[in-house]
Amino acid sequence: MPTDIDPEKMEDIKNSEETWIIDFWADWCQPCKMLAPHFEEASEEMDDIHFGKVDMEEHQGIGTEMGVRALPTLVIVRDGEEIARKSGAMNKADLMDWINSSL
Repeated sequence: MPTDIDPEKMEDIKNSEETWIIDFWADWCQPCKMLAPHFEEASEEMDDIHFGKVDMEEHQGIGTEMGVRALPTLVIVRDGEEIARKSGAMNKADLMDWINSSL
């Protein structure tokens, strides 16, 4: 299950050697709602990667700091550095393909 990310958790991620996939979303965003169940399923299948979600209504500052301009946006962070980014809804197959090709 994805972790809810707040500013303190985001700092931990930036200082971590772990791999995180972060979903920037908002409750009013229909494509975000379409992506959510696929993101959840991927998080349950990929044990070696951490999955997190940033609610842009609550933590807009994190999105601004990360340069998020569209929702949903997925960002892969490894060793505190962004290594991949993709915006827009995806089905599960496309999500898994993107993750695997980015890592």
